[in-house]
Amino acid sequence: DERTELARTCAWESIVIEDNKSESSADESPPTFHFYMPSGEEVSFCGHAAIGACSFLANKKSIISHDKSFGSSFKLSSVKRVPFLTAADGSRYDAKVTRHRVELAMAAQHSETECNSQSYSLEDFLSEIGLETMDVKSDVKINWPTYLNSSVARSKTLIPIVSSERVNAAIPPENPTKFREMCDSIDSTGIYLYSTFSKNEIEGAKANKKDLAFECRQFPRASGYPEDPATGIAAGSLAASLHKRQIIFNNRGNYDVLQGTAMGQPSKIGVKIGDYTTEEANHSLNVSYSGIIVIDSLSYLNLVGVTK
Repeated sequence: DERTELARTCAWESIVIEDNKSESSADESPPTFHFYMPSGEEVSFCGHAAIGACSFLANKKSIISHDKSFGSSFKLSSVKRVPFLTAADGSRYDAKVTRHRVELAMAAQHSETECNSQSYSLEDFLSEIGLETMDVKSDVKINWPTYLNSSVARSKTLIPIVSSERVNAAIPPENPTKFREMCDSIDSTGIYLYSTFSKNEIEGAKANKKDLAFECRQFPRASGYPEDPATGIAAGSLAASLHKRQIIFNNRGNYDVLQGTAMGQPSKIGVKIGDYTTEEANHSLNVSYSGIIVIDSLSYLNLVGVTK
């Protein structure tokens, strides 16, 4: 399949943008997004990749009119809405783009499951990424979600770490085959480490109207790379689990997620949880992502109907 082979040429996630407009119809049907991993696997959704694609579509004319030095030259000054459909289930999303900034809202189902494996323990996962049990945050005052699978699209295993320094001390798994087997044993698509704060730090931030940010890292089950510099689905899963436990402390109601620091490719994604029902086993919620997009190069491919 041509799209699968194209995805395998990419270092990170990629999107195939399928134009649904018909020359014989005035219907403005939104494009369909197909999400791929570098392994060639097609997945249902990828938050930060969707943000990047919406930024490209909103600024396409300005981007294409520049060479590789256009980094801050987008001419879009007004707010532009970019709708799209997902290939997996036909769901419609609407992104709001203003120059480099993108806000994307999505309705989702949030679920949590315990990590039950007869073969691998939390200690085994920590050992595989160079950490120990003493690196895991244990706090009687704050119920940090620990070694559980949280999902707003795909399950990510959340592990709270005592500090951002220890988060960045972790190392990517050296044996991809073994790590995939470990993740499969707990029905996870990746391990998501996140830094934590003391109750005093949280209260001090509230008093001083200072926003705190989580330092995070994701080691995916099998995506074609050992670590991801930005993971929208994982950031949304973390925010949903924190919100569920009423761990809410940013003054804007956001959960700011920093990722990619240890890789030298820092990113920041803001996640805001809207309405969250508590009556169902799978909780309905609204998740809003925001991010700032920087495009530093373009590749033009002679493929009919395929946009990379």
